Amino acid sequence: MKCILTVALLGVAVCHLAQAKVMRGEAPADKIFLSKQREVLKLLNKVHEPNRFKDQADLGRSYDPTQHLSKYKNALPVKTLVKQYTSGRLLPRGRIFTLFNDRQREQMITIFESLFYAEDWDTFYRTACYVRDRVNEGQFVYALSVAVLHREDTRGMVLPPAYEVYPHLFVNSDVIHAAYRAKMRQEPAVVRMNFTGTVRNPEQRVAYLGEDVGINSHHSHWHMDFPFWWKQDEYGVKKDRQGELFYYMHHQLIARLDLERLSNDLPFVKPLYWEDKIEDGFYPQTTYRVGGEFPARPDNFEFQDLQDIKVKDMVDYTRRIREAISQQSVITRWGQNLPLNDTMGINILGSLVEPSQESPNPQYYGALHNYGHILLGQITDPKGKFDMPPGVMEHFETATRDPAFFRLHKYIDNLFKLHKDMLPPYAREELEFPGVAIQDVTVDDLVTYFEDFDIDLLNALDDTLELKDVEIKARVRRLNHRPFTFSITVNSNQEQMAAVRIFLGPKFDWFGQEIPINEKRLYVIELDKFVAKVNKGATVIQRKSSESSVAIPDRETTKILVRRVDDALQGKATYTVNKDVRHCGYPERLLLPKGKRDGMPFSLFVILTDFDKEKVNDLPWDYDYGGSISYCGTVSGHKYPDSKPMGFPFDRQINSDNFFRSNIYQKDVVITFKDSE
Repeated sequence: MKCILTVALLGVAVCHLAQAKVMRGEAPADKIFLSKQREVLKLLNKVHEPNRFKDQADLGRSYDPTQHLSKYKNALPVKTLVKQYTSGRLLPRGRIFTLFNDRQREQMITIFESLFYAEDWDTFYRTACYVRDRVNEGQFVYALSVAVLHREDTRGMVLPPAYEVYPHLFVNSDVIHAAYRAKMRQEPAVVRMNFTGTVRNPEQRVAYLGEDVGINSHHSHWHMDFPFWWKQDEYGVKKDRQGELFYYMHHQLIARLDLERLSNDLPFVKPLYWEDKIEDGFYPQTTYRVGGEFPARPDNFEFQDLQDIKVKDMVDYTRRIREAISQQSVITRWGQNLPLNDTMGINILGSLVEPSQESPNPQYYGALHNYGHILLGQITDPKGKFDMPPGVMEHFETATRDPAFFRLHKYIDNLFKLHKDMLPPYAREELEFPGVAIQDVTVDDLVTYFEDFDIDLLNALDDTLELKDVEIKARVRRLNHRPFTFSITVNSNQEQMAAVRIFLGPKFDWFGQEIPINEKRLYVIELDKFVAKVNKGATVIQRKSSESSVAIPDRETTKILVRRVDDALQGKATYTVNKDVRHCGYPERLLLPKGKRDGMPFSLFVILTDFDKEKVNDLPWDYDYGGSISYCGTVSGHKYPDSKPMGFPFDRQINSDNFFRSNIYQKDVVITFKDSE
């Protein structure tokens, strides 16, 4: 972002990052783009029902992909799709789709490739209309969404919020039942939704985080941006540092939950183990649109063998990964040794734990992450005796609702920690920024509160000719915070570019004991990362919370998005498009942990490093990547913008005597919670 430099009376240069945001990828949309955006929104409208838009429905019925095979870069997927459809081998509409089912996922990939390989927009659009009413709606939504996110001619398009496309995955069954009653009466309604559990369940104290629709949307979109089934070479779209991003994004989710737990007088989350009981059960209180309720898990349940996944195998996979970490070498599928060094080691390890197409040896190291999700999702009906539907852990949209999600990922995160602890602590020259010193850091009062948020339930309800749509919403309580601004006073011996990293960590543990820095690093959350120009002498860098590289603001509702697109098509307003827009991103309103009513102390860290030594591309230093790069990387065509390990400098063990340099600043801050604002 561009800095406007002014000179104050004392000769201090002030870098107003917040006032000069440069949206380099943003421009007014032309009518061609607007028409495409409108058609995508129509395709995703009420996906459980036949297409209600006559132009799309007619095109879908009349189009025959086999008559236009030359219009596909690779015609095999679309030929396979038509053959599977005509022979009745596709997952029927109305059935539950999960990515963790191998057969269902392969069918979805065929649908995706039929869309992705379309030579141009017209072929893509016709193919989408063709599959819209022929394939399973869950497979369609996922395949279309991933295609839109990765095709060049749809770059910058905005998808509807996931919780409006699939409300059933985000709201409780009581809300759905109340919404149906309101629609039958043709009465607009706002239905209050409570979190799962009762006051007798301590985990309910932090349910506002795991069940937050923004967290669930972020998690599901991350796995659309970085699908574990992605074929990088075949699709021609590289996923820069995918394995490391898998580690860091999930590590940060766990650290954020740990800070919320401290805010609610709960200890840090404990990892689960394959051969131990899962102490906390979970009753989702949610229901599929068709197919019954999500299965519940009682307290103290044990992992069960499935037909294709055995508990003993999970123990063996873990042992092999631990051996690779201790030997700092992975055995590839061809018997070669691949070093887990301090640069690419974490990326390789990430591709082992969530085995993508880049995994060096999936047969030997297994699929610890995916299998863990499946074992937890099917734990109450491991033999399929009762034909129970998939559990919440078998959908990325619902997984974070279950406390076991965080316990599974704490277990996995400990493997990454084992690798990081094998690496030497950062040397002084790796931490220092010669000639640069942080003189002071100030920040506004940090205040959090709960607020109401409404979810549109239009797509949750069936339509009839007799009953018109009425305004029905689910109202949930969610955490938010007052906007705040950092002011960082820096002194430099010359004008240069600085990479600025801001972190927040706990000051005290659950017992009220101050946490040493080497232990605290495990619970530190990233608040922001950006580049700033520092002047010779003193510079004050100002940065707003709304500009965080970690988070994104609330998505527009589908109704508002449709209205804005329609107004632009009619020439009533301008619609701007950012080609680097991100759907993946931590909710901006959850940037801070809740804190406590009487104030809760935290440790704030600000680190400045030499950006010229870590930049990886020739883009302008103030280039806007569309938000949320810290957790979600960059869109197609861009490399992750710096070469430092994610989480630097807290990703390795810390020697407190050698850690704090003039460019690393620590101070205590207090977060105060208020019931409402």
